[in-house]
Order: sequence, then structure tokens, then C-alpha cells
Amino acid sequence: MRSISLFLAVCVLFSCQQKEANTVVISGTITDPISEIAGVISKDRANMYIDSLKKDATFEIEFELEKPAYMSFKHGQESTAMYVIPGDRINISLKPSEFDESISYEGSSASNFLAKKYLQEEQLEFKDLYSLAEKDFLILVAQEESKMKDLLMTVSSNDFKRQQEKEISLQWATSKLKYKNYFEYLTNDTLSLSTNYFDFMLDFDVNDSSILEDEASYKFLKTYVSTNVSTEFDHVLLSNFDFISREFINQSTKNKLAYDLLKDFIKNENLADMERVMNTYKKLQSDTAKYRELESLAKEMSVFNEGNPALNFTYPDVNGDRVSLSDFKGSLVYVDVWATWCGPCKREIPFLLELEKDYQDKNIVFLSVSVDEDKDYEAWKTMLIEKEMGGVQLFASGWSKITEDYKINGIPRFMLFDQKGNIINVRATRPSNNDTRLLINENL
Repeated sequence: MRSISLFLAVCVLFSCQQKEANTVVISGTITDPISEIAGVISKDRANMYIDSLKKDATFEIEFELEKPAYMSFKHGQESTAMYVIPGDRINISLKPSEFDESISYEGSSASNFLAKKYLQEEQLEFKDLYSLAEKDFLILVAQEESKMKDLLMTVSSNDFKRQQEKEISLQWATSKLKYKNYFEYLTNDTLSLSTNYFDFMLDFDVNDSSILEDEASYKFLKTYVSTNVSTEFDHVLLSNFDFISREFINQSTKNKLAYDLLKDFIKNENLADMERVMNTYKKLQSDTAKYRELESLAKEMSVFNEGNPALNFTYPDVNGDRVSLSDFKGSLVYVDVWATWCGPCKREIPFLLELEKDYQDKNIVFLSVSVDEDKDYEAWKTMLIEKEMGGVQLFASGWSKITEDYKINGIPRFMLFDQKGNIINVRATRPSNNDTRLLINENL
């Protein structure tokens, strides 16, 4: 009997110790809080742990965690990345008015690294980086990568360091892959890369099947394929498929890359000549179920083919008056779906204003639809004034009918409709692209 009691006592003690080892406690103090709540959210957003701030603006959040995980700390509308390990005791200090600059994690060197890494990324201007000449671009990328890896040396978790070192390498290699396209987009100039530019790819085994299991690695692989487009082909996907067939050995890798690239294309691009694309895809991959899925999706998206009737939408303008797309039948209509928080959207504004000025005497309406949430209504109105935005300005109160009907997954999205109210192109080129003027001129 004594042996049984001793055994039970050991089991209870082990259970308590195991639970304590998995318990995470995240506490802290928020200076001048803007919300009554602080929270920690899992990466997949499936779990959220919150606490109400006490009178002295402190909080304490406790939860169980089985294995290390990336999470987010949230207060008000702002959030920041964390890396949490079972058993962690982390103390956060934060001033919301300087959220990213002020946040500090005592007891989590990994979370401190993520905060500093984010600040480093924020300080690097996209336009300044990708407008550089090749030599200067590569020098700056090498410096930024080195700075990030130096920051990583302050982290105590070896597993986290190995993971982040790999992600940092992939992050800057991805920047190198995207450089030519971004340079030409930002400068409206053509670029010929040096013959040894892609030597950095020798550090990566693109035929390593484990890449498919790692999110960051696979994202890099997709970029590698999508940025290698040959002018020998008259369709970008045919070029992608040719590159996949030549560059990759593993059939599973070929299947996944071809499937994801084609699915993205069907959802986001003009679906001209899809029969030829689908036939080429069928020959490249070996998964008949995936082929049927994408064939069905392409048929579903064919409602947006040129000549089909536009799907009407109605939203209030700056004066509160209800305005519909159909109100402008008889005129060409160039639609811009955007938001004040969208960086690429805002980069297009000067080009859009220039278009409006150049076509002010033509039979074309420039119609902008903001998908900002209601809470950002005043920010929307302020930006219209600050940017001196013309045309017809509508407010959609978030992702609503227009984004649902036109299957808009990302912004900015530009669309062109003819004088009869039919579709010309629901994935039209941006104002910054010279082809936009050609498209408008062809249809005036």
C-alpha cells in the first residue's frame, strides 16, 4: 500500500513539474495605454490569451505551450512578433505612441531580436533600395544581411538562431531575385544584369525535397520560378512551366510549384489563352485531381473575360451620395480599388493624378473605391485632401461587395470597363505602367 502511495505521489509531482515547465507567463507595463486590454495571439490566430490592464497599467497573461512558437503581442490596433518557449517568463515594457521603437522583452532575447529586425526593415526604404544600380544594390543588401545576422548573435536559443539565419539568407536572396522587376517598375527603365549576378543561387539546392515542408524556403522557391521569365514565350505561365520542367527533378516539387503558380494566376490575372496554358500544365504535372480543380476554377473566373457585363456596385461618395458603376454607362471607366494603409496603392496616386490630368478632356471616368474600414473614414477623407485626389471617390467600408464579386485578394486592383458597361479588363495595368495609356487609347 505504501508503495502505491509513493508511486502516486511521484506521478502527481511529475505532472505538476511538467505543467510548470509548459506554463508561459507574459507580464508587463504599458505607459500611456490606448486600450484596456493586452493580448498574445498564436501565429495561426487560433488562440488568443488576454488580460485587462490593472489601474497601474500592468498585466499578466498565463497559458500552456507545448513547443516553441511564433506569436504576436497586441495592444490597441498595433501588434508585434514574439518567439515564445514553454516555461518562458517574459516581462514587456511598451509605450503605444512609439510602439515598435519602445517595446522591450525582458526574458526573451529572441523576441527582442524580432523587434529590432522589424525596425531595421522599416528603416530601409523600398524605393531607395530597388532604384539603386546593381553594384550599389548588392553592396547594400550584403550590409543589411550582415547587420541582421549580427543582431542574431544576441539570442540565446540555438534552434531559433539556426531558423532565423536561414530565413535571413532566404529573405535577402529573395530581394536579389526581385531586384530586376522592381528596378524596372520604379525607374521605367530596362535593366541588363551582369553575367554572374545569379551566382548566389549556387548556395541553394532547389531540388531538396524538404523545401516543400518549410514555408520560408518554399516561398523563396516560388519567387525563383516566377522571376525567371523568358521573352521566348508569349505567356508568362508557359515560361514558368518550361523553367520548372528544366530546373527541377522531383515530380512533387514540379506538381506543387505549377499548381500554386497557376492558381495564383487564375485568381489574379487576365485569363486570355487559358486552353493552351491548361494543356501545358496537364503535361507538366501528374496530379489529375489538382488539374480538374484548376480547370473548374478557370471556368468560374471566366465570368471576368472581356466583353462580359460588369458586376455593378454602389457606394457613398465624399458627400454621402450613393454612386454606382452603372451611372457612368456611355463613358470608359477606370476603377482603382485601394486603401489608405496600402503602400503600393499610395505609390500609384501620383501616376493616377497624372492620368486624370492628361485625359481630362476625354470620355473617361476615373473611379476610386476605398476598402478602408469605417474606423478609418476620417483618415480617408484627410488623404483625399492631402493628396489632392480627383476623380470620383467612393468609400466601401472594408472588403465588401466589390472585393467579393470581383474576387479581389490584394490591392491595388485596377479595372477598365467600356462605354456599354462591359468588362475590358478587371486586372488592368497600374497607372505607373506605360501600357495603361495604350489600353485606354485603344478603347476610347
